[in-house]
Amino acid sequence: MILNYRVFGEDRRPAVFFLHGLLGNADNWTSTCREIAAYGFHCIAVDQRNHGSSPHCAEMSYPLMAEDLAGLADRLSIREFSLVGHSMGGKTAMETALRYPDRVSKLIAADMAPVRYEPVFEKYIKSLKLIDLSRIEKRSDAERELEKNVPDRTLRLFFLTNLRRAENDSYEWRINLDGIINSFDNISAAVEGGRRFTGPALFIRGSESDYVKDGYLGIIGDMFSSYELLTLEGAGHWIHADRPELFRAAVIEFLAGS
Repeated sequence: MILNYRVFGEDRRPAVFFLHGLLGNADNWTSTCREIAAYGFHCIAVDQRNHGSSPHCAEMSYPLMAEDLAGLADRLSIREFSLVGHSMGGKTAMETALRYPDRVSKLIAADMAPVRYEPVFEKYIKSLKLIDLSRIEKRSDAERELEKNVPDRTLRLFFLTNLRRAENDSYEWRINLDGIINSFDNISAAVEGGRRFTGPALFIRGSESDYVKDGYLGIIGDMFSSYELLTLEGAGHWIHADRPELFRAAVIEFLAGS
């Protein structure tokens, strides 16, 4: 599978792949990648399968998405790389580090632990399927329909970044809703244990988020023996959006450190 991606910075510099969360895309990382590339890194923001402009397929799982990423690195002739992943992308990054430890230099997981989570987004994704796109003439029409099931406007606007104009001027989803819904068990699943990544790993969590609970730290330590933990005060689950300056500074310091 050939993933879509965006590049920031010169390719002779250390490579860093950036992986978005569920219903996100490579564009979520634009500001972050531009700033980090300015510090001497070759940043590649990736659309994971069934998201953005990457191919649609029936199945999603972290082993498959790790293979997708390794295949992209091969295609770009990148042997070693670091990883920054948020939420679902954090699990893809963890799986990649555990599966290809000799290729991953450093790992940063943003507000995600390698545990199973309840599929809280499932109801929101199913609500997207309820929208009759044939009746949508402008984006505000879709937002009005989505408001029936998603009262949080910030979430609505985030979900609607996946709505685009088709060639016939109608609207279409650029995410594969069916593929995501059918793979929800895999997306919610824990990263398989019994493996260990011994390289540098940084887990960044938001103080206002409960995705990385203290009770999960033992599990993280079993799988990532050299991990560090950083809590960003005042940040929720979308820590790179809630505290962008602090998040980018932490990423740069960790990637640039020895």
